[in-house]
Amino acid sequence: MPAGLGGGGKVGLAFEETMGTYEEPTIFCPILDEALIYTEDKYYSPQIRQQTIVSDVKPSFYHVEGPVNMEVDPNIMPYWLYASRHNIVKSGTGPYTYIYTPSNAGSVDSDDADDTAPKTLSITVVRNDVVFAYVGCVVSQFEFSIEDGVLLCNMDVIGMGEATQSAPTPTWVAPNLFGADAHRVYVAASGTTPSFSTADTGFNGFTFRVNYNAEAQNRIRADRQASYISFGETEAEIESELDFIDKTEYDNFKAAATRAIKLESTNGGATFAAASSAIRLQGNRVAYDAYDVALEGMADLIMAGFTGKMIGIAGGSAFEIAVKSAADIGE
Repeated sequence: MPAGLGGGGKVGLAFEETMGTYEEPTIFCPILDEALIYTEDKYYSPQIRQQTIVSDVKPSFYHVEGPVNMEVDPNIMPYWLYASRHNIVKSGTGPYTYIYTPSNAGSVDSDDADDTAPKTLSITVVRNDVVFAYVGCVVSQFEFSIEDGVLLCNMDVIGMGEATQSAPTPTWVAPNLFGADAHRVYVAASGTTPSFSTADTGFNGFTFRVNYNAEAQNRIRADRQASYISFGETEAEIESELDFIDKTEYDNFKAAATRAIKLESTNGGATFAAASSAIRLQGNRVAYDAYDVALEGMADLIMAGFTGKMIGIAGGSAFEIAVKSAADIGE
């Protein structure tokens, strides 16, 4: 077989009816790159037997993990968001709106028929026409950011194990990306349902990061792959910089006053409600963890760089991710 290029690869996704049991792809996901790997700590025997080198090796527990990076497409993104620690509300008759908020679940089971339940993924990766099939996969961390005007998402994926499968036949859908004219950032008082009004036009970049701190869990059984994937503490933050105009947000930082911050990206309409496809990344209660202003140099713009930590709020959620999509999931 000749050497291959990354452009000839493909990634397929399918929800699992049973956690950890492989399902053939039902949708193919265009990505920018991935690095899912088989991860194992083999056991090397340190027996004392008149030598100073390990004397045997045994297979140990293993799992799969690695990053997947892609452009945000509202027809693909909901699949990844289902495969994480979220409460899910689905509405509409097409396009459909999916709202994801953090849950307190310790792990994700899988129910392919329930359109509001989190699910594990089977992920099929074909590299140089060689098939790698990963099962029981969930997303541990999402990082949304804008690069060259386009909304991207970098994800950390953890899976239970690897299966042997044949090559799938892909079917691709037309891309539906969010370009530079799709984005608006809003800032308002914090609350369970913040009242956003006029978009702020001073933001230079935007990063929305959620980490559920997932880990592979192994239990004693006649199988080396992970028994399930657990979730730990939820860590969520927003990071950006903007033109420094006044001390309003700097004073909020010093006073530990919380704010609501939202990025809304839309196609086919100026608002989420009017759009044919959209995504909303919203922190309902954000505490500035850092807010830095400096004179960088004679010809440098004066910018304010901040990191905001999304924190819990009584009667609501610290954050929400909403996607408006043609994809009909769970039916």
